[in-house]
This record gives sequence, structure tokens and C-alpha cells, in this order.
Amino acid sequence: MWGELAYQLYGSEGYEQIKEYDQERQAPGGNTLKALFEFGEGPALILADEIAAYLKAASGVEVGNTTLASQTLTFILSLLETASEVEKVTVVYSIADTAFEDEAENVRTLIDELNQIGRRQHKTITPTSENEVGQVLQHRLFENIERAQAESIAESYFQYYTEGDRQFTQEATDASYVNRLEREYPFHPTIIDTLTEKIDTIPKFQRTRGALKLLARAVYYLWNNQPDHYDRHWIRLYDLSPADNAPDGSIDSTLRETLFEFVDLSAALSADIYSEDDTAHTQLEDRKWTEKGIPRLGSHLTTTFLWHSLAYGEQATGLTRAEMNISLGHPDIRFDNYDSALEALTGGDMNVACYYLYDEERVRFKSEPNLLKIINQRVDNTPDAQARNRFKSRLQKSEVGTGGFETVVFPEAPADLPDKVSKPQLAVMHMDSAPVSDGGNEIPDKIQTLYQKSASKHGGETQSRVYKNYVLFLAPNEERIDGAIDAARELEAIEALLDDSQQTADLSNEQLEELRERRDRTHGLLGEQIRGVYRHLYYVDRNGLTHLAINATEANGGTTLVNAVEETLEGRLIRADASAKGVAFFKQKLWQQTQDSMTTEQLVTQFAKKPGLPYLLNTKPVRKTVAKMVDDAGYTYWDSTASESGLAYWDGDEDDSPENWGKADPLAESDDVRTSIRDSDVKIGDGYVVYTDIGSLLDVHHESIRAPAVEEALCAEDSCNVEVDAVGDYCPEHEPDSPTCSRCGTAVEDESQLNAQGLCDNCSRPSDWEQSTSLMAASRAFNEVRTHALGKATSGGDPGVDRVTVETGGDEQLSKGSFIAGRQAFGDRADSVSVRMQYETESSGGASYRATFTGGIDEFSNVTNQPDSFGDASRVELKFRVELDDPEPLTDAEDDVLAELREALGDTSIDVKVQARGPVEVAPEVHQ
Repeated sequence: MWGELAYQLYGSEGYEQIKEYDQERQAPGGNTLKALFEFGEGPALILADEIAAYLKAASGVEVGNTTLASQTLTFILSLLETASEVEKVTVVYSIADTAFEDEAENVRTLIDELNQIGRRQHKTITPTSENEVGQVLQHRLFENIERAQAESIAESYFQYYTEGDRQFTQEATDASYVNRLEREYPFHPTIIDTLTEKIDTIPKFQRTRGALKLLARAVYYLWNNQPDHYDRHWIRLYDLSPADNAPDGSIDSTLRETLFEFVDLSAALSADIYSEDDTAHTQLEDRKWTEKGIPRLGSHLTTTFLWHSLAYGEQATGLTRAEMNISLGHPDIRFDNYDSALEALTGGDMNVACYYLYDEERVRFKSEPNLLKIINQRVDNTPDAQARNRFKSRLQKSEVGTGGFETVVFPEAPADLPDKVSKPQLAVMHMDSAPVSDGGNEIPDKIQTLYQKSASKHGGETQSRVYKNYVLFLAPNEERIDGAIDAARELEAIEALLDDSQQTADLSNEQLEELRERRDRTHGLLGEQIRGVYRHLYYVDRNGLTHLAINATEANGGTTLVNAVEETLEGRLIRADASAKGVAFFKQKLWQQTQDSMTTEQLVTQFAKKPGLPYLLNTKPVRKTVAKMVDDAGYTYWDSTASESGLAYWDGDEDDSPENWGKADPLAESDDVRTSIRDSDVKIGDGYVVYTDIGSLLDVHHESIRAPAVEEALCAEDSCNVEVDAVGDYCPEHEPDSPTCSRCGTAVEDESQLNAQGLCDNCSRPSDWEQSTSLMAASRAFNEVRTHALGKATSGGDPGVDRVTVETGGDEQLSKGSFIAGRQAFGDRADSVSVRMQYETESSGGASYRATFTGGIDEFSNVTNQPDSFGDASRVELKFRVELDDPEPLTDAEDDVLAELREALGDTSIDVKVQARGPVEVAPEVHQ
């Protein structure tokens, strides 16, 4: 450096003065430099540009035990000190130290030392003032600026800002702003301000040099990608587009390699602003506008937000609405459209809502994703069928609950709700079958039908329900269904998000914890909302079905629907700990007035038959009541199973002598008579009879009651009189063999090792599943069969389906069948599908018409019209059967025949019965 300096100042003679120093690369001292400056008669100006770059290169050159860079610093120190003592010498140097911050530590140390040297005696000169940056950029990037056009556009935009109906920044409406618009044309002032005030806060960014580099790329990219939809008047901040992603020197590389090191918005850029596969949220929003011939408003917004979000340190990030308006405003683009795009990007449309964009006091991007938007987008993308299935599953598994009532969930036909006396039945109605929207005053038709009718089997003949008092109905409130399904949808979305390792990788630990807490809250809320849906209870009173509203959301949220019904009807429940009923209740409510005897089974049955009677949840109070009637009201009780002849219970004593006893010995002394009774003596069944008095009992059992006999222990085998050691034992001849499996014959130690069908563990282990439905909506039918199959899956395996039978129901079955036959699910499996149809109709005069069809799916397409019936009714049986050689696996891919038929028929009003079967685990080769 010093040799070149001497030569440029004073030629060969000057170089000779320090030749030795130059050749040996040793820095000359101050005296040597003073002697050098005496060669010149006039003033000397020494210009040294980019010393940091020179030091970087010189740091690798060794000079003795030091480096050329170190010698250079020594020389500069001497040069500056000498120049400060010599009036005719001025030294001007520049040092862009931030351009080399990534270099080796020793170079950074040298640069720091140079800065310290310069501070000892210097005058700092700023070559470019604040209001000259735009003109410098103009000069460097454009050969010529049309001043007349600049003036015209500046005047036009200033008028646009001052007379527009939107709020702009205060500066934009000041009279001086028109001069700035003209002076910095074609760069809009907002792009200059952002680069020189916000981006300049990032340590590696050089104000003018960095702005020049970025704007050069913006001009280059804009020139090669000129917009089709409108005239451009300015180069704006959104022209610094990350779509310029060439490998070297592009805007994208500047962002990722330099600026994002200090403000990391790389995830926001990829997810929300620009991705090469056009799937970023902004790109999805842009399509809405470009398809209408409108510019990419989404990119205008988010690219502007991105650059305003890059401020480092204390500088405020983001921008206000007024700043946004001045940055984007264009006379030919409606601000209303920008408003719509911004609303969609900030959450109005969850398909395009940005994960990292926050619409707060200042709109900006952050490095952490906006958890609420991510959840809401997942919620919007959760299918309605998935949410409804979650609703139904939660209802059945958790919210219905158990208790004194037997629950029947989603009955559709009379056969689904048995007509029985064993226990009161609470029917929980399906949300689509019996919704209540009028406060419960109008009883849904489905409930009326189930209350009135019963059937022994599906498709069988219906008859009037006998035990009407023992059916209750819990119906959903129509207005609350959607809210509960939305809660189910949100829970599905949150759980899916937590299972998505790729997306949760972007979340902080705090956000993950917040997400888990929200899952737990939503889980609890879903249960509460489902219970709140089922608030209409219909039970039987003296005048038939009666409506009552229940509240299942009390008791700290832990009340199940069964609990809530029991709490609501507590005064009508007879539990095990209830006291015996009184004589008046027994005579008026339970006893059949025309009878002189009733079995205990008939007494229990009365509770199920007579409308308005309490619900008998346990028979113990009935047994207490019978005992009380014997003790206090003159009734008698006969237990036909107590001994060989039976046993009578009577409140008489030795002095009592019933008229129809007819024997010398007192009745009370008979071994077949008891004159006291406990409730444990009373049993429920047809062999246990209550009589109005002792005379009525003797009319029937006089001959059976005998004198005491010596008790013998006989063989437990019927009709065997061989004496044994104890009651219940068998004689050697009738000693039973060890129990065996009814299928394989394997002997087991005791019957507890066999199931109800007498099968051992090996034989009872399921190898196939089978499920059928009653007539119901197609989507529900296929879903229930498929859900049943998935529930039978073995650990780690997938179930399969190899046979499906679909039977149509309702009116116009042939037309519906024609529609079903045309579904792709059948078309893809045409060789495996067969159809069977029978049609019959008969007139009142005896004329009849019958038609049958048996064949493949292709031939059935010609059977399209259902003939008019002769009389009031006709019968159609139409079944489609799919027989697969190899079972189709039931997986999350949902490409099996059940899932495809559910999808094809889910939005129709077609009702079907579905029967299907398959293996509980598909062989691995089937998946291949």
C-alpha cells in the first residue's frame, strides 16, 4: 500500500524514498512519511477506499512473525498521525466493516483496530444525506428519468392521497410530499423509507449499498415479469418479491442468507408468502383475484408486511392501516378488494389464513405461528362426517352412561326397541331421526311410532306395544346439534394437529402446552355440549307420552344422560333401598281386581304395563311389599319351588281353622306352612303366587299341603331317589362328567372356562366379523358396518371385507336401485356384483303381476322403471351383493367398497339395509 501511494503522489523519485520498506513489506514510520510529503510543492489528497477489503486479503500474507494486515494498520496509524501534523496533506478513507462480519476473527479484530485509529483525529463525512438516497438510487439504476412524467404522476398521486376516502400517513398529505414523490420517482417513498429506516437496523445490511442491491433485483424481476392487469406507476415494496429466487444474488437469497439470520421469518415465507409449488397461503389467495383479472392482491399485502416485519432491535415492526394504505394505494385498485384479501389472510378464510401473520395494532409477521389460525384451518378442513362420527362415538361411549335404565342408542325401527318387562328402557334418539325444534310440544313421529309399535324382528309384522310404561325417549334439541358437532370438529382438528409432527415442529414448547390445554378444554366442552343437546325427555304418564326438559350439564359437568334422567324422575323411581308399598297402592295400582291370585311376575309386569306407575329398578321393594301384604293385609303367598309339594306363607296361628282346610291338625302346624315371612322368602317368577286370603290359596293347594316329613337328602338328578350325603350332591350313577367344549370336545375344569355358547377360548376366538343394519340412511348404514369392522381389528392388523349385501328400502326402489347400480364403487367391481330383484303387486279383484331379475350389474342397468301397482300396495325386494375373491383391507385410505359406497350415497336420501362380513385381519399379501 505505501509503495503505491508514494509512486502515485511523487512518481519514481517518491517511490525511491520508501522502496526498501515496500520491498520488505515493513511499514514506514512517521519521519519517513514527513520526508516523503516534502517532495510535493502543492497539497496532497490521499483517497483510500474499502480498507476493510484490503485488510481481509492482507491478513493471509505473512511478514516475519506478523502479517501484512498488521503492518498495514501500523502504516495507517503513522499516515493519519503525520497528516494531522502536515497542513498540505489530507487523507480520506472509507471502511465498510459490516460487509465482512462473517470473516475470520483476526480480520474483524483488525477492522476494529482501524476504527479505533480513525477516531483519534478525523472528520466524518456523510456523502449522501437522508433526502438524497432516492436520487442516488435513480442515478445508479436508470440512465434517464423523464422529469415531465415524474412531475405528472407525483401531482396525480398527491391529489389521490389528499382527496381519497382512506386514511393515509400525515406525511403523504403535507404539501412537501409532492416534491418527494417527484424527486424519488419511479421509487415510491415508502420503499426507500422501509429499506433505509427499518431494514437498516439489521446489522449486516448496508444502507445505500444494500438498498441498491435489492432495488436492482426488484427492477430486474419486474422488467421480466410485468403485470398484465394494470398500469404500474411506481416501484413499490411488494416488488421486492421472494418469487425472485435465483440461486445467487436474488431477493430470496438475500432474505434467507442475510436478513433472516437476525429476524428469522423463513417459516413464514415458505408457509404463508411464497413456495415453489404454489401452495403458500398467499398464492392460494392470489388465484381468487387473478382469475377475475385483478392483480395479486395477496402478494401485495404479505410481501409488504414481510419487509416491515424485518426491523431489528427496538425499531417497531409491522405497519399501521394508514401506512399500509400509502404503501399499496393505486387509483385503479379498489381498497375494498385489499380489505377482502386481508380479511381472508388473517383468518376470514381458513383455507388461505396465514399461520405467522398477526393482525394486531400493527400488522406483521412473527417467527412463531399463530396457533389459533392453524387450529381454525384444521377445523375448516375436518369433514362433517368425521365430526358427526366423533359426536356419536362420544355420546355412546361416555355421555349416555349407565344406571337403572337400560339404554338403547339410535333405535330406528320397532324391532330395535324390544317390548319387554325386565327393565325400563331409555331410547336415545339419533340426531337426524327425531330432532326437536319447538320446545318439545310436538312429539316427533319416530318416537310416536316406537312408542306405539313393537316387532320381534326386522321386517317382521308389527303389533301394539304392551309394556309402554317401560319406554322413555331422549331426543336432541335441533338448535344445539350444530354447536356440539362444531365442538367435535374442533377436537378432531386439535388431536390431528398434535399428531402431525411436521406441523408441530414449528410450534414452541409454550404453544404445544397451550394446544394440549385447549384439547383438554375442548374435550370437556364436547361432553357438556352433547349432554346439552339431549334435553327433551318423553316418558309415559296416565295420558300417554309426556314431555319434560332435563339438564345434564350440572353436577360439575359429570352428569351422564342416564344420571340426569334418573335425577329428573327421582320421585318416580323405585330403587333397591325403597320401602314396601302400602296396602292402598298394592290394591289400587298393582292388584287385578277381578283376580283372587297373581304371580309375583305379574305384579312386576304391572309396572311395565300400566301407564303412570313408577319405574321399578329393582324387585326387592316388590318382595318387601308382598311380605307386608302377608303380614298386615291378610294376603297369602305360595312358593311352588320351596319343597316337593310347595310352601305356603300365612299370618294365621294354631287357633285359626280355615273352612276349606278339612283336616284335623291345625294348618299352621303343617311343615308346608309358615306363619311368618321375610322379604328374602319372596321370589319373583311364575311359580310364586300371591292370594287374596288363605281360602283362595287352599282352593288351589289344599291337597298339596301335607304333614311334616323326615327330610332326606336325595340325588340332585331328577327322578332319582338314591340317598346322598347332602342336598345338591349326585349319586355315583349320575355324577356328571367334566364340562367339555361343544365344538372341539376339549375338557375343562369347570364351566366358567366356557363362553355362553359352550366354546373354549380357542374356539371362541373370532376369525371373522359380521354386521348388519336395519333400514336407515345409507351414509349411516355403511359407516356403522365399517366402524364395527374396524372395532374388531386385531392389534397391528387391518380388518377386511369380502362380502357386502345392500338392500334398498322406501318408495321407488327400482329407481333408487338404478341409481345405486351406476355408482363407481359397483362399476369398478362389476365382475363381483350380482343383483336379485323380486316385484309383486295384486289388485283387489285378484289380478296379480310378478317380475324377477337375477344377474349382473351391467344387465340390471336395463331394469329402470317400477311398474304401477294394481292396488294400494306392491312389494319390491332388491338386493345387490358384492362377493370378493380377496378381501379388501379397511384402512385410513378409505378405498374399500364400504367407504366408497358411503361416499357415493352419503348425500342422498336413499335408505338401505347393509350386511357385510370379512376377516378381522387381512393377510399381508392382500396389501401388496
